[in-house]
Order: sequence, then structure tokens, then C-alpha cells
Amino acid sequence: MNSQPADFLARQEALDPTRSFAVSAPAGSGKTGLLTQRLLKLLSLCDNPEEVLGITFTRKAAGEMQDRILQALWHAKEQPQPENPHDILTWRLARTLLAHDQAQGWNLLQCPQRLR
Repeated sequence: MNSQPADFLARQEALDPTRSFAVSAPAGSGKTGLLTQRLLKLLSLCDNPEEVLGITFTRKAAGEMQDRILQALWHAKEQPQPENPHDILTWRLARTLLAHDQAQGWNLLQCPQRLR
């Protein structure tokens, strides 16, 4: 039995920082989770978090994305690796970002306003 979603390869491609993507899917399909993973990946590769721009339709949605990023970072810092494949990827990307955050001296968990 395959535990990967049918669109697994497309999701993997969406994490490629050298390419741009537009994500369109029905409610509950995991768009926000995928966007969270992409932002974690992009943030772990930049010199300053302000270099990463995420555009949403509302300020509420922007706040929700910021919350998702911070939640992923806190979970990666304080929780053991989860068992669900999607959650494992998010956790690993967040752990990579935490290491980059520390190396760069950003202190994202203490200065979340740097995530815009």
C-alpha cells in the first residue's frame, strides 16, 4: 500500500527553490501545508528572511502562514520526529531552517515579525 498522495511528485517539484509555482486545489487538499513546506525551504536558503516574499489575498491569510511557519519551527525544536510522511518532511525542513536561523543569528522564534 502506497502512503504517498497521488500528487506526490508534483508536491516534490513545488519544493524546488529554482522554480516558481502556482498552487490550485480544492479545500482540504493540503495547499497550506505545501506552501508552509516551500516557505521553510526558501527561508533555509536565503541570507535574510525578508528576501522571501509570500503573497496572500488577505492579511488574515498572511498571519495564518506566519503562524504555520512558527508552529513548524516550535514543533521541530521541541518535539521528536513525527511518523506521518507529510509531517516528517515539514519537521525536517523546519529543523534545517532552525540550523540556518542559528547560523545567521536571525532568532526567528523570538523575532517573528521578520517573517512577512
